[in-house]
This record gives sequence, C-alpha cells and structure tokens, in this order.
Amino acid sequence: MAAFTTFSHSALERYLTMFGVGELVSWSPVEEGIENSNYFITTRKNGQERNFVLTIMESLSFDDLPFFNSLLTQLFRHGLPVPAPQQTLDGMTTTIFCSKPTLVFSRLEGEHPVHATANHCTRIGRVLGEIHSALETTELHRKNPFDIDWMVHTIKQVGHLLDKKDLTLLLKMADENAEISKLSLPSGVIHGDLFRDNALFKGDELTGVIDFYHACNDFLIQDIAISINDWCKSPQGDIDEELGKSLIRGYESVRELEPKEKEVLPCFQRAACARFALTRLLSVDEGHHLKDPHEYIQLAGHLS
Repeated sequence: MAAFTTFSHSALERYLTMFGVGELVSWSPVEEGIENSNYFITTRKNGQERNFVLTIMESLSFDDLPFFNSLLTQLFRHGLPVPAPQQTLDGMTTTIFCSKPTLVFSRLEGEHPVHATANHCTRIGRVLGEIHSALETTELHRKNPFDIDWMVHTIKQVGHLLDKKDLTLLLKMADENAEISKLSLPSGVIHGDLFRDNALFKGDELTGVIDFYHACNDFLIQDIAISINDWCKSPQGDIDEELGKSLIRGYESVRELEPKEKEVLPCFQRAACARFALTRLLSVDEGHHLKDPHEYIQLAGHLS
C-alpha cells in the first residue's frame, strides 16, 4: 500500500542519473507502510549490483526534509544502524521526483520480526538508548505533530466513527495526556514510531532502524512507551511483562531511567495508544482503514 505515486521505468532512469549509481536493473514497490511511496531499486555499476530504497514524500514538504537529513546523518556518523541519505553528484540529498520531495537511501539488510522475542526487545531498547544518547546535545528541533492540541482536534474530527465506550476512553486518555504533558521529564529528539516494521534483524542481530519521519522533540519516555506497545504485546492483546522488562533493561544499559519516568510509563503508553488509534482512524483508503484502530483502543483498555 506504500506506492501512492507511480512512474515509468524511463522516468526513474532519468532521475537516478543525478546520483551516478549506474544502470537501473529493477524496481518494485514496498508493500508495507501507509504514508509515503517507497520502492526497492537495484542498479549495476562496474559489474556490481547495489540496492537502494526510493522514498517519495506524500505529506512532508521540502521544508521538513533538512531536519530528517541532518538527523539521519548525525546518527549514521555515530555508528548507529540507520540509512544515510544518498547525495547527488552535486551534493544534494533532497531531490524532486514526480513533483514531490524524494530521498534515496542504501537498502539495509534484514527482515522485520513477525514475533518479537526477549532478545529483539532488549536490542530495541538498547538502540533507543543509543539514539537518545547520540542526540543528547543536538540542536535539531521539530515540534511534535501529535501533541495534545492535535489529539483533541482529531477526536472531534473522527469521534463519530467510534461507539460511546471507545469515544469515552479516548477522551479520558486525552485528558490524561494533557496532564502528563506538563511534567518535567528528560526530553530530546525521539524516533516516535519504532514499531517492528521499522526495524530490521538478521537472526538475533539488529541490522537497521528506519522510517524516522515521525521524529520530533518530546519526552524520551514517550519513545519507550510507543515501542513497548508494539514490541511487547502478548497474543491476548495486552503487554507481556517479561518482554517489557527486556526492553527496559536494554534501554538502561545505555541510559538509566529516572524514578519518575518509570512511574509515569503506563500513562505514556496510554497516550501512545490514543495517538495511534487516531492516526489509524484518519488513514482510510477506499472506505477502509489501512490499519486497525481498535487494536490500540483495546490495548488502552488493558492498560487502564
């Protein structure tokens, strides 16, 4: 579903000449994702094949991209497993393709875990700690697009799609989110969307963290809450306590959480549930939600 913008083979060939990556061998849409158009690209130069990911931005503007380019470049230079934006022959990373802002990345190896293990959770926790630590002194800043004002506005926009019980729960979580937003907690640039489909593993080895397009400034504990809600979910739809401990243990191997952060973690997990339920309610194609919003409403019920 992540191929909203389409193009011809010849158009892609012309576009890639800016990067000097050689002859276009093949290309195919990436099916995962619901926000940008993504394609796997294979080229050949001097007898060697190279693999890339082409990302066409469907909602972000040209003004947004310098933040993400700088963020990924900083993390890559810290040795973290993130894709660095490819530069054109004249040194640009942000380009135009199909009249939209477009980036090209080297394709990282690995697969998205279908079922998270304790090792996966430990490694994800650790890399979150490494990301937060690497960006501790960065001057990069981006306002959180999913703040409390957005949440209240969106509930008004899509509330009619929910039954009374679910709407009441979302309103309760919005009120709680307004309160925890006033807390004094460690903050910085967070990934903001580190789900299983934004991480790559080869066996037990983490090989890549991708899709930083929700990165913004927020409480660091919010990043942990978002990740626990996806990585540590049990088959019954609640949180597996042991997987949650594994993720926290991995994170604290890099940065120790403050007691207050641990205390309010469940509040931020509920806030994350509200956010993703609402974004899924907004993501509709041909009358159908691209991902199930009730998954996170149900999880919020377990966490309440």
